[in-house]
Amino acid sequence: DLRRHGVTLHLNLHADRQAVQDAAAIYLVEPSIENIQRIARDCSTGLYDSMYLNWSSTVSQDSLHSLACSVSQTDSFHRIVKVVDQYINFVSLGHNLFTLNMHNSYMALNDPEVRDSDMERTIASIVNSLFSVMVTLGVLPFIACPQGDAAGMVGEALNKKLSEHVRNTNNLFKDHAYSPNAHSRPVLIILDRSQDLSVNLQHAWTYEAMLHDILGMKLNKVTINEQVGDGSGRKKTSVYDLSVHDAFWVDNSGKPFPSVTDDIEDKLNA
Repeated sequence: DLRRHGVTLHLNLHADRQAVQDAAAIYLVEPSIENIQRIARDCSTGLYDSMYLNWSSTVSQDSLHSLACSVSQTDSFHRIVKVVDQYINFVSLGHNLFTLNMHNSYMALNDPEVRDSDMERTIASIVNSLFSVMVTLGVLPFIACPQGDAAGMVGEALNKKLSEHVRNTNNLFKDHAYSPNAHSRPVLIILDRSQDLSVNLQHAWTYEAMLHDILGMKLNKVTINEQVGDGSGRKKTSVYDLSVHDAFWVDNSGKPFPSVTDDIEDKLNA
């Protein structure tokens, strides 16, 4: 996909990279302190001729000020051509499913010994990701959430962030914020996992659930290790992408596994 758009090489930001003269570099990164420091270092060393910075979520004014000071000190600010907030701080697994891809978030929000600073940091991360989802969908939702738990704190913080953004001149929801028809605005329901713990312990006997349990499917990818049949004991690793472009996956992901086996036989005999 990247090559079709003219991108010939993609690398990790913090990997060792060689300088490429007369080449433009597109950065797609989180607006973290570590990433900003590395970008400033790339500017100072002249790693690329021009740099286009794309933040996965909103970059703060303090972070931009820090970057501006760093590149000004090394007189390398001219290398930064464009800075854009892309609002893509989430992972879309399908047309109707997304994840914030946050590890141990339930523990971070429900641990009785968690520090207030860590709780606030986790909530801020969730709010920024949900804000990115709203911007991507182009909707300004009504928010429904319980009071007094982690879901309520997320809902209040998200409502505050949306309200402050709507009042700004660079409002991304101009076509949706003041719609006279309330029915045109969706409802965002935020719930705490504690209210439905059973889903983590039992699930339907579907093809998708089976892949999760047996093959460890993650982010719509399945990794299979196969024994090479040459007597050497070597293993071959194959990675399969399961996306909306996979017709078999789209048709069978939500079906009970016995129905899927029948479909497999029909396709093999066709």
